[in-house]
Amino acid sequence: MEELSPIRVVHYGLGATGKAIARLVAKTPGFLNVGGIDQDPNLVGHDLGEILELEQELGIQVCIDPQTVLNSARPDVVVVATTSLLTTTYPQLTTCLRARVNVISTCEELVYPHLHNPELAQEINQLALRSGVTVLGIGVNPGFIMDLLPLILTGPCTKVDRITVTRVIDAGLRRGSLHQRIGAGLTQLQFRDHIADSSKRHVGLTESIQMLASSIGWKLDRIEEKIEPVLADEWVRAAHITVAPGQVTGLRQVARGIVGGQETLTLDWQTYVGAHETYDSIEIEGQPQIKLRIPGGLHGDQAAAALVLHAIQTTVTSVPGLITVTEIPPVHYHHY
Repeated sequence: MEELSPIRVVHYGLGATGKAIARLVAKTPGFLNVGGIDQDPNLVGHDLGEILELEQELGIQVCIDPQTVLNSARPDVVVVATTSLLTTTYPQLTTCLRARVNVISTCEELVYPHLHNPELAQEINQLALRSGVTVLGIGVNPGFIMDLLPLILTGPCTKVDRITVTRVIDAGLRRGSLHQRIGAGLTQLQFRDHIADSSKRHVGLTESIQMLASSIGWKLDRIEEKIEPVLADEWVRAAHITVAPGQVTGLRQVARGIVGGQETLTLDWQTYVGAHETYDSIEIEGQPQIKLRIPGGLHGDQAAAALVLHAIQTTVTSVPGLITVTEIPPVHYHHY
């Protein structure tokens, strides 16, 4: 029996998530890292194996020029793990598509781009069709825990009235850059100015609501979204930060999907330093009632890496065009 060639993977973006994906690909039979692209001068020119802290170098230098890597590496798929916003990721995606390479991206807005970026979504789809390749946006949130998983859980239901998904994350266990993004250590007044910058808020809740509503067949009246600070009622100490009573420890961001005048979809995302209990929970009100709770919750980087890995082969073999996670077989673990 002829042995299949490994799937050749280029990694575009080597931040925390990008490196987690590349490490997992490096350790999984049937996949081969063949290139790395990043603009960070501290990474450019270094061996990918060194950057990933593997036991040995891979003989692959990280390069700043994507076209050079795509031309020389001949990948089957590019994993784009750069930014949350589609307007920023769009040029990176089109570079890969013009090179006729399949793309998987962790860009949150790409997971369901038809809500905020319908024109860009159409352009990406048309370019992918012309190039004969597939584009998929995937991640933990959006892309799984707040949309795909609750959607799958409605399978046994004969009636669904309401879906509520809650994530509570202890930011004290995460990297320091997250503390800054969620405003930990700020006063309430400083937080108001901080959160006015759209890059500080979590991207993806409205995409998840739209994906759920569209898949189920609910017509949304509107989507409401609110962000408020979580305040410390006592001293909170973590590895990289100390928060005084009355200061902001993080934020709570809630998106609501209104259907027929009723709040039918509720996505509640809480990330703050010192959370006493962390979990992901899904509640489906209907027939039957379904409740799922994941103690400790899913770890973002680890889960994202696994989801991307498990979606690679499906993406490479899918029909050309821009697709969503609802249009492919359920992403699941493989014993490679």
